Amino acid sequence: MALQYKFKELLEFPCDQHLRIIVINDDTQPQRLVDKVNELLPQSTDIDSIMGSRLSANGKYISYNLRVKFDSAEQMEMLYTKLPEFDFVKHLL
Repeated sequence: MALQYKFKELLEFPCDQHLRIIVINDDTQPQRLVDKVNELLPQSTDIDSIMGSRLSANGKYISYNLRVKFDSAEQMEMLYTKLPEFDFVKHLL
């Protein structure tokens, strides 16, 4: 079953969702991450900054918390599919 069907069952759209995105630790990653999310969802996101971050125990990775506005389950599924394809993104939760 595609993710969008689960999203449609559990959420009402449009909706704001908080995402945790784990990336390789690098000083350029926060803005790069925001730019990529805005590139993938230009009409529906309202991201201008990272809400919070947390460094991994060994310092190799950092997780960022973002609030993203989704207009549909298809947009949410697309982000969950496309964002991890970027080389600096390790996981999307």
